[in-house]
This record gives sequence, structure tokens and C-alpha cells, in this order.
Amino acid sequence: MTDKEIKLLTGDKVLQELGIAYAGDSIVEMTPELFKQIGESIDKRKKEINATFPKLVAECPYETRLAVTAQVFKAIIDHATEGGSFRHLIYDRLGFDTNAYVPLYNSGGMTISNEFNLSKKDDENASD
Repeated sequence: MTDKEIKLLTGDKVLQELGIAYAGDSIVEMTPELFKQIGESIDKRKKEINATFPKLVAECPYETRLAVTAQVFKAIIDHATEGGSFRHLIYDRLGFDTNAYVPLYNSGGMTISNEFNLSKKDDENASD
């Protein structure tokens, strides 16, 4: 199959059956070894995050931690009230770039984005 023929099949189930992914002007073969390497890379990054972030937080002055936490709480409440995707929460509301996706996902950000919804808040649950 030529590159031109493969481009015509982009998004088609045939690409999945061929074990390739379309990436712009080229294709990438998704082999079991590549999946393994991707998984190992993600695991390594998670370990680095889990080892580094608590130390960085502990080194921050109290007032800085308080201000950052207050801003995060506000962003979460705004997100829960107004809605939006996980990416909208971390990029637009919290102001991070793409390198924040894995650590914020790993720390439960996707759960907050998907499950925390105040737009349908019951009055009886508003006691706090």
C-alpha cells in the first residue's frame, strides 16, 4: 500500500488493522515494543513527579502555598460551576502548558474535571 493510499484511509478502521497511526504527512507503526516503550516512559515520568513535587511544595513559603491553593480552589469551583474539559481546566483556568498534563492527570485532575459538578448543586448539600 502506498503512502497516498494510506492517507486516503485516515480515520478508517483499516489503519487500526494495519497497526499504524497517521501523523501528519507520515505514518508511525504501532508495534508492541513501541507501546512498551511508551508505557515505560510514562511510568518513569510518574515516579519523577511523585519524588519531586512533594519536595518542591515543602520548599515553598507558607504564604505562597496558601495563595496557590486558594487560586486552585477558585479555578476548580469555577470549572465545576461553568463546566469544561480537563484540558480547559489545566490550560485555560490554571494557566499551565502541555507539560502539566501528566502530573495533573496523575494527581486526580481528570476525576475533578469529570465528576465535580456544581451546576446541579442541591440546596440541602450547601451547608458548608
